[in-house]
Amino acid sequence: MKRTLTLITALLLSLVSAIGAEPSVVVEETFEQPLSADWHWGLGTWTAKDGVLRAFESGERRHGPVKQRRFAFTEADVRFEFRLEGKASFASFPIDGTRERSHILNFVMGREVFRIIAHPKKGENVELVREKITLADRGWHPVHIVLKGETVTVEFSGRTWTTKHPVVAEPKANIGFGGESGGPEGEKVGALEFRHLKITATP
Repeated sequence: MKRTLTLITALLLSLVSAIGAEPSVVVEETFEQPLSADWHWGLGTWTAKDGVLRAFESGERRHGPVKQRRFAFTEADVRFEFRLEGKASFASFPIDGTRERSHILNFVMGREVFRIIAHPKKGENVELVREKITLADRGWHPVHIVLKGETVTVEFSGRTWTTKHPVVAEPKANIGFGGESGGPEGEKVGALEFRHLKITATP
């Protein structure tokens, strides 16, 4: 009987500890060194140096720069900063599922508009948020995204948006950065820069 009580006590303590545990930092990119193999796919030219991830359009495919990182999670607290150079018009933070599932969510931070786009199924787009904003031309812009259940909350450009959709609760497999850097003329016309990526998450 005493041994049984001891085992029950140990299990209860373990459960309480797990419930009260703080989420750990599971992604923290300094961008001081070249990108790891976790950044497995992309378009355009991307370089990580001196704490900044820099990107611009390049190559035959007419598409803004995008870079994808493997990272499996369901709920998360995401923080990063971005900067637009030259003719760059917006930065984005896409979240994808598996290759078969494709896009799940995309956060678009533009000079004149902020958008949250959901993808309930492959090839389908639903705008959860579309708001006009005025983004300063210079300087770094902090972004804070919280995904909890079916709810997503974003703090950006001095404002806060909260919205809900079932797609927000889906398991995710990849995160990334992207945007429109200014066009096919490349770095001479514009670039995107990102830094201080930090994510705490739960599976």
